[in-house]
Amino acid sequence: MTEDIVLKSYKNGLRLIMNPDIPIEQLLTSICRKFADSKRLFGDSKMAIALEGRRLSDEEIEAVIQSIERNCDATVTVIALKDRFFEKEMAQKKDNFYFEKSNEYLKIVNGDVSPEQRIASTYGVLVTGDILEGGSVECGGNLICLGNISGSATCGRRTGKAACVIAGGIENANITIGDVGENFSIKKKKRFFSNKNDMIIITLNNGELDAAPFTGSI
Repeated sequence: MTEDIVLKSYKNGLRLIMNPDIPIEQLLTSICRKFADSKRLFGDSKMAIALEGRRLSDEEIEAVIQSIERNCDATVTVIALKDRFFEKEMAQKKDNFYFEKSNEYLKIVNGDVSPEQRIASTYGVLVTGDILEGGSVECGGNLICLGNISGSATCGRRTGKAACVIAGGIENANITIGDVGENFSIKKKKRFFSNKNDMIIITLNNGELDAAPFTGSI
C-alpha cells in the first residue's frame, strides 16, 4: 500500500483502509487532512466506519475517530473492526470521546495558535491552521502545521535530532529542533517548490537546520 489512507464506501457505511507501515502520528495527520478536504461531502451525517488495514489499540481507535470528527461535521456512531464492532454510545465513550489518551500519540490543535497562546505536548503536535506571530508550540516529537508558521515552533525535546518541523509556509519564525534554533523566513519559489500546496520540512543535519520541500513521509 503506497497511500497513507484510502476511503471507500460500502453498503453499511465507509471503509477507512490504513497503511500498516507508517507511524501513528503520520496516519492521524493524513486522516485529518482527508476529512477536512471532504467536509462538504460528508455534511452533518451520522456514519458507520470500518477500520481496516492495521491493528489498532483502543487508544489509537479513539485518536482516529477524534481526527475524523474534529475535521468534519459528521458523527461516527458505529465503529467496525475485523473482529468486532460496537456503538460508541454503548461503549460509554460518547460524552468524552475527545480523548485524553490521544495525546500520547499526537496532540491536535484545531485552527490557529493565536498570539500569546502556548501549546505544549510530550509527543507530536498537529496544528490544522497557522501558528501566528506571538504564538508558540513546543513538543517532544514532530511538529506539523498545515498553515503558516510566524511564531515560535520547537520540537524534538524528547526525540532530539530525529525530529522535524513540517509546515505550509514559514515567515519570520523561530524554529528550534532539539537544542538548535534559528530564525526562518522562506518564500516559496517555483524553482524550489512546484505549487502553492507544497509543504516545507525542516530537519537538523550536522548541527544546522536545513529546509527542503516535503515530498515523502515521516
